[in-house]
Amino acid sequence: ESVDIAAETNGRIVEILFADGAPVGMGDVLFRLDQTLLKAQVADAQERLALAKSVVERNAALVKSRNIAQSVVDQTATELALAESALALAQVQLGKLTVVAPFSGRAGFRNVSVGAYVQAGAPLVHVEKIDLVKAAFSVPELNFSRLALGQSITVTADAVPGETFEAKISAIDPLLDINGRALRVRADLDNSADKLRPGMLIRVSVRGPSRASVMVPEAAIVPRSNGAVVFVATGEKAEETKVRTGKRLNGEVEILEGLAAGAQVVTAGNARLSDGAAIAIVPSASN
Repeated sequence: ESVDIAAETNGRIVEILFADGAPVGMGDVLFRLDQTLLKAQVADAQERLALAKSVVERNAALVKSRNIAQSVVDQTATELALAESALALAQVQLGKLTVVAPFSGRAGFRNVSVGAYVQAGAPLVHVEKIDLVKAAFSVPELNFSRLALGQSITVTADAVPGETFEAKISAIDPLLDINGRALRVRADLDNSADKLRPGMLIRVSVRGPSRASVMVPEAAIVPRSNGAVVFVATGEKAEETKVRTGKRLNGEVEILEGLAAGAQVVTAGNARLSDGAAIAIVPSASN
């Protein structure tokens, strides 16, 4: 959460009650504007209200003895209501001369000093709620169906080397970015340790559902014009097997189709092999 703090009314700043970059709590007073004139107006409104109440009370006694016209009674009741409204208005205006933090967070650098005259709506300081931050990233549209609210992601930042942060997807934009063919996603990230800052560049890994896969070393894959093959060792012969590959990870390739788990594949010299070629399995030097 992030907000530019501004005064709701014009005035001269007479007090600043926070330090630049310091934590602030919800409701903490950040700025006070000059209240001299409005305090006088509140005091005046209070006196007028007290006078209107006494008039109404006196007229109530006169009504019982029938020594006052009803029109006078109605007029004084109206004056009492107006006095109450005037006091409430003056108190609200006085309250707007105190600028408070709308939520707990960390204050930025103030833009004004004591004595400055500020206009309503002019930004005075920025407040960031950084104990919980939002990780914003984009995912290619092809992976849209693999996203879900509450899904776990991992986050790393170059500014915090060696650290990995956990987050959960909290929102998925219903509108696709037609230029990048990507979907915007946000995730809530616990930053109570105060290690991240808004605006940092991050790297995000989205965890999909776990699955069992057949993996082979990259060296086992032999590219062909119509796809890829591997050579499976069957006895003393190499059998060419067409495969459909998937993801590549840490020097290994996922085999989606064409190869069963446990099969022995040729990883050296396979570029010169042909289907049915004779091979010999040579034990490694470590054996």
